[in-house]
Amino acid sequence: LYVCFIIINMNTFFKYEFNSARNALRVLVRDFKIKKIHLPFYLCPAVKNALRQEGCEIEFYHIDKNFYPLKDFKEEDFILYPNYFGLCENNVKILAEKYPKLIFDNAHAFYSEHFGFASINSYRKFFFNSFGIKDGACLRVNEPIKPNFRKDETKYEQIKNNYDYNEFLKNEKRVDEFEIMVISGTSSGLLKNIDFEKDKKERREKFFELDKKFSSFNELRFELGKNEVPFVYPLLTKDESLQNELTKNNDLILRYWTNLPENFPEYEFYKYLLPVPLK
Repeated sequence: LYVCFIIINMNTFFKYEFNSARNALRVLVRDFKIKKIHLPFYLCPAVKNALRQEGCEIEFYHIDKNFYPLKDFKEEDFILYPNYFGLCENNVKILAEKYPKLIFDNAHAFYSEHFGFASINSYRKFFFNSFGIKDGACLRVNEPIKPNFRKDETKYEQIKNNYDYNEFLKNEKRVDEFEIMVISGTSSGLLKNIDFEKDKKERREKFFELDKKFSSFNELRFELGKNEVPFVYPLLTKDESLQNELTKNNDLILRYWTNLPENFPEYEFYKYLLPVPLK
């Protein structure tokens, strides 16, 4: 298992690479014997499933319109917080100051710095459409783990600009069935070919372009930090004609995530939020 000890701006952590973000989370829970984690209701169901596989108890919390937790936690609590859309860096910094056992889900925030006790970045989630990366995730944690996993020897053909919805679903099913392993050699090789500075620039430019086009319809407001690189442009609108137009022309505008009760504060995110791809 590839591991390195990293110091960035006096922030020290250990870095490990696995074949999926959900498996990185399972390793974290297993190695640190985490018995209970607080999770937001508004979250990818794969995260809940991964925790249940490890027998970890889940306590759910709500978020407000700014995607900030509507709950105070105890200092010793393990809390998972997603950097939603790669646009919640301010929330991340505030929470990291308050709670030492925070685990940040950076599936939408590949370029985010490491904050908290642990952070998990998904190569597959962030680069599947644009660079055809089909597996891989990075676990960054403040204390070393005791890894003993074999390398994923899966080989696959790279498909760039992969907007085939059926291919997306097929790969999601494949990831669901992964046993815990180190990232595949194919994905490691493809990652070396990515011009990350160019990718950051293009994503930010596309975000500003979409915000200029849709801000008058969007119930969300954004102040993109100078280091923030979004995953999607989240458009919250009850304009059904606009929703239909966008989803008709793009198969990969997917609703996040499973259905929520109408009396939940997050219900409107589930019902009306369209994550428009940037790449």
